[in-house]
Amino acid sequence: MSAYQLPIWVWPTALMGVCLLAVLRGQDDERLAAGGFLAAWALSRVAFKPRSEDIQWGVLAIDLGLLGLYVWLALRSRRYWPMFAAGFQLLAIITHLGRALDTGISGWAYLTAEIVWSYLVLLAIGYGSWTARSPRDVELEP
Repeated sequence: MSAYQLPIWVWPTALMGVCLLAVLRGQDDERLAAGGFLAAWALSRVAFKPRSEDIQWGVLAIDLGLLGLYVWLALRSRRYWPMFAAGFQLLAIITHLGRALDTGISGWAYLTAEIVWSYLVLLAIGYGSWTARSPRDVELEP
């Protein structure tokens, strides 16, 4: 492990923590976003080609499906966090396409950018889950 690499347990811990937060504090949108992200992560583990700096076409297809979910959530939600999740997911798609169009982009930069966008999507879902109003709070509102 290099000095610039996070320990291998950081990502699964962050992902499971946000999913748990979505289940405990989030509403339907947050739970759907977290569940979609968890499913996309599991599918990406199957589709990802390790030790390859080539375009990950299978992961791109999964990311497109996740982008569709987040755009749908953003269009129907009254909250702002789904727009940020969709925007960060769109940046992940653009990163895939940028690597496909310019093979001069190093594999390290490509994979690092994908990791950064994933953490930012997770942060948006976590924020949405943490700030979600419980159904009880909505009922008490005049």
